[in-house]
Order: sequence, then C-alpha cells, then structure tokens
Amino acid sequence: MSTAAVWQDCDAALVAELGALETRLHSTWAQMLSVVAEIDSRGTAATVGYTTTVELVRAVGRVSLGEARARVAASADVLPSRGLNGAPVQPKLPATAVAVAEHAIGAADVRVIRSVLARIPPHLGDQTRAEVEAELAHHARTLDAGQLETLGKRILAYLDQDGARPKDTCDTRRHLCFRDRNGGYELAGWLDREAAEIVRAALSPLAAPRPATDTEIDLRTASQRDADALVELAHRALGAGDLPTEGGERPQVVVTVSLVVLRGRIGSASLALGGPINADVARRIACDAQVIPMVLGARGEPLDVGRASHTIPTAIRRAVIVRDRGCAFPGCSVPARWCEIHHIVHWADDGPTSVGNCVALCGRHHRLLHHSSWRIHMAGGIPEFHPPPWLGGPPRRNPLHLTSDLARSRQ
Repeated sequence: MSTAAVWQDCDAALVAELGALETRLHSTWAQMLSVVAEIDSRGTAATVGYTTTVELVRAVGRVSLGEARARVAASADVLPSRGLNGAPVQPKLPATAVAVAEHAIGAADVRVIRSVLARIPPHLGDQTRAEVEAELAHHARTLDAGQLETLGKRILAYLDQDGARPKDTCDTRRHLCFRDRNGGYELAGWLDREAAEIVRAALSPLAAPRPATDTEIDLRTASQRDADALVELAHRALGAGDLPTEGGERPQVVVTVSLVVLRGRIGSASLALGGPINADVARRIACDAQVIPMVLGARGEPLDVGRASHTIPTAIRRAVIVRDRGCAFPGCSVPARWCEIHHIVHWADDGPTSVGNCVALCGRHHRLLHHSSWRIHMAGGIPEFHPPPWLGGPPRRNPLHLTSDLARSRQ
C-alpha cells in the first residue's frame, strides 16, 4: 500500500495495513537485536573506539542510555548464544524468544517481561521463574504492554503474598490521616489487607467516606483513631444494610476459598477487592460471617444455578462473579462489583438465564459486545472471546483476574 493511496482504501484495508506494519516493526526490532548480539559477541565496540556495546548502540541509534542498555540486555536474553566450546546455548527466556522470532511481540513487551522476572524473589527458584516467563510470553501475544504489566504485578502478588516483612506490627503500623489541602482533603495511611477490604467494600458504592463521631477516650494516636473509626464505620454500615445496593445485592465482603483450604488452614484465599490473604485470615472471617457454599466443576467453574428468568437472579450473578472475578473481556482489569451480567445468547433470542450463558462485563465492554463483531463462546465452562475477522488471532481469555493457579487461564 503506497502512502499516497492510503486515503483511497476502505476501513478494512487500513486496519489490515496497520496490523501488518506493526508486525513489520516487530520484525525490524528482532533483526536489530540480532545485529546487537553479533556486535557484542565480536567485541566490535572496542574495535571502533567505544568502551562497551551499550555506548556504541547509544551513539549509532541516538537513543537514551536506558534504551541502549535495554536493547543489549534483550539481545542477550531472547537470542541463542554459544558456549566456551562453541556449542549453541538456548536463550535465557525461551518462550519470549519464540514470540520475538515469530514477530508476535516487540520491545515494550520484552521490557515488561524482563522487569517482572527481575522482581521474582530469589527463593522461589528457577522452575517458578520459567513458569512465569512462559505465562507472560503467552499473554504478551494478545495483551498490550500496560495490561501485561498489570498481569505481572498480580502474578508477583500471588507468588509473594506477604511482601517485604514490615518493621513493626499491623497494630502499630496502621494509620489514617486527613490533610486539609487546596480546598479538599488528602487521605493518606496504611491498613492491612483485611481492614482495607472492609473499608473498600463500604466505600465503593458511596465513593467517599461517611463522617462519624468517635467519642471514645483511649491512648491511641490521632492517626490510629482515624483508622479504627473508618473501619468501624464500614463494619456498621455493612451490618445495618443502609448502603445502596450494587447489582441487586447489598455490599458485602466476599472471600473466595476452597473447602480444603478452609478446613486445612494451609493455602490461600482471595478477597474480591484486596487480593490474596492466607487461610488463617479467611478462616477467622468465616467464623463470624454468612458462609455461602458453591459447588464447582473439575475446572473450577461454578455449576449452573438453573433459574428461568431473563433478569439475573442473585444466585446466578454470584456464580458468574466467582467464575470471572471481574470483567472477562481480554485485558480488562475492572473489578467484579462494577460489572454487569451479559447474556451470551440474548434472552430475547431464547438464550437461557444460566451461568453457562452469562459473563461478567464492565459497561464499556458490554456495549462493545453488543455493537461489534466480537463473539463469546464457553470452552470448558470458561468464556473465550473471538476477535473480529479484521483483528484476527486466536480466541482470548482474560488473565488479569488471576487466581493462585497461574495456568487456569491457559487450560
């Protein structure tokens, strides 16, 4: 397609050309890495008067020092090399190397993958690192770099749920401060995952904290009193049922945990808003909560609740949310409580109101599904999205609402 003739092309041709050009950019970048790797292996930089290959790449490409370093590092990670005896050595990132060689991903994707792998705690070992690398390389083919970074962060959160060991305990570390600035209030503080989940569940439908008066006299600091008051407010608001409903249900703290973990106290559970928690915390929450059992299939999909109605009954909505955990559209990170339930086959077209015919979608993607050529079908009880013909590519699932089983989205 010539530049001069672009204005004459139809929309489908323009979109197809855009995709082809993106693939060509990936191809050119992969070729550039090969040249960088060869320059580095020969020691060409010293021959032409530069101290390192990074300095040579920076000068020739007129790129920043950081970009030059990234190119040299990427060439070392995704291209095969030779050992001391001349035998070929596989790339350090084999799955990523395959995607680069197929021109399916580019510089931004590789940068994200290398960044996530660098943050994996050393004690988790090479096997975990290899699994994460393969998972990221797989999803890099369908997610953009920003979405891939989000996925990487969530993988890291599940791999190391406790994070860095705090210098003090949760009881002394918690704080919440309101600072009067620029005609408003700046809120700053720290809460543990359980307390933050309570607060966020109460504040989500309201979008702002509700004022409360704390007259209790004790030895807590001002920031500790503010933190405790906000948590108590959330407790009382949720218990009283005075908050606006969302999706036909009262706001509530939702903990997803298997019966084996709940009984055995070993393993992890997840909060709908706050991410992973350990089994002991889940067990304690369940001790003073309404427990709703749900029978799951072999792949973890909730079984059909079987309600015959075009409106979404509470039981079916709950089952769909447990399965999808948020907007199911590939790459969307909108959480479950902001989602609508979409009939794959519309109820007006005799589509059943069942878990197998429903999927959780945010408002934007719900509209997209109704007004575009995207299609959904259920594969093993999990929704798969088929892109329009002009976009092409394989069926896609959304890995961003991650469970502790990293491979679930690929089974």
